[in-house]
Amino acid sequence: MTSTYLDILSVLILCSSFVLVANKRIKSYIRTFRFQSLLIAIGAGIIGIESLSREGRIDILLVCLIMIVLKVIYIPNLLNRTYANVEYTVKVEKDFFYNIPILIIVCCLLVVFSYLCVSTIEDTVNIQIVNLISVVLIGLFFMITRKKAIGQIVGFLVIENGLFVTAMFSTQGMPFIVDLGMFIDLLTAVLIMGIMVFKINEK
Repeated sequence: MTSTYLDILSVLILCSSFVLVANKRIKSYIRTFRFQSLLIAIGAGIIGIESLSREGRIDILLVCLIMIVLKVIYIPNLLNRTYANVEYTVKVEKDFFYNIPILIIVCCLLVVFSYLCVSTIEDTVNIQIVNLISVVLIGLFFMITRKKAIGQIVGFLVIENGLFVTAMFSTQGMPFIVDLGMFIDLLTAVLIMGIMVFKINEK
């Protein structure tokens, strides 16, 4: 039953990446990232509840809580404040959205590429891993096709989301110290990038 829920969540997380690519407003990037992070937190909660009932582990539930506080609440609010304080003359990144179908096709090709890569490694293809590796690749694609710093930061965060959830779903919960280190690195990177946005705007 847990595997079924995680399969559904992996599909929804992948779909959120497609929605992100199809978005054209900077604030929509942040909302989509928040929603994607919430889905990942739900997945961590499901794994955490199962681990608690089977092994008595509470660390994965702590990871779920940290993720909600950090990625669902704090970082999106930080990005919204940064966006509000930076004077963007253009609220929509128009250059990349005349060809939304092409962008979606590229994302579909990335999913196919992920499937082919996973199928060469494993005899039985794990659909969760295919979907979540696709999220990493789509996050990279999103980051390199955006001009605004906020969009690039969101792309970086989506890549991190993909890496985190791939490791989480494939191992059914990493050691807590590893998760905590990843969160600290992520928070540090976001703060540094937020400062860089201000510096770029001042120039």
